[in-house]
Amino acid sequence: MFSFLKKLDTILFYAINHFHSPFLDKIVPRFSEVKFIYLFFIFTSLFLLIKYSPKRSVFICFFLILGFLWVDFSVARILKPFFHRERPYVSIPEVYHLENEKFKLLKKPLHKKVSFSFPSSHASNVAYASAYLSLNFPALSFIWIFFAFMVGWSRIYLGVHYPLDVFAGWIYGSIWAFIFYKLQKNVWKKFFS
Repeated sequence: MFSFLKKLDTILFYAINHFHSPFLDKIVPRFSEVKFIYLFFIFTSLFLLIKYSPKRSVFICFFLILGFLWVDFSVARILKPFFHRERPYVSIPEVYHLENEKFKLLKKPLHKKVSFSFPSSHASNVAYASAYLSLNFPALSFIWIFFAFMVGWSRIYLGVHYPLDVFAGWIYGSIWAFIFYKLQKNVWKKFFS
C-alpha cells in the first residue's frame, strides 16, 4: 500500500511539476514567497477591523497568530524530523526547480542537505490561516481556500514538495484551525459574552 502511494505521489508530482509555461513561471512562484503570503493575510485580516469591534478583531487575530505559530513550530520541529522525507529535487531526477529566478530542469537529484519535505510547512501554515479565517467569515472562505490551493500548487511547481506533502499539510493545518476556532469561541463565550 505504501509503495503504491509513493508511486502515485511521484506520478502526480511529475504531472504538476512538468506543466510549465512562461506565464505560469512568472506568477506561480509568487505564491511561495513568505512576504507575499504574510501580506495577503495581513490585508485580508484587516477585514476584521471593519466587521467587528477592535476588541473582537484583536481577539480573533490573537488566536490566528497563536495557532499559526504552533502549526509552524510543530511541522518544522516535530513532524518533518520524524518523517525524514527528502525533497523531490534532492531525491528524484527530472525535476523543474527554481534557481536564481529561473527554472532549470535538473537531470539528476542535487543530493544536498536541505530541510525535510513532509508535510509542507507552507501548505500547513496557509491551510491553518485560511481555514481559521474561513470559519470566522464563511462568506469570504472562497478567497482564502483559493489562496491555500495556489500556495500548495506552487510548492509542487517549484519542485520542493510532493503532492502528498501538500495534501498532508492542508489536512494538518485545517485540523488545527478547527481546534483553535473552537478554543477561540469558548474563551470568548466564557470571558466576553
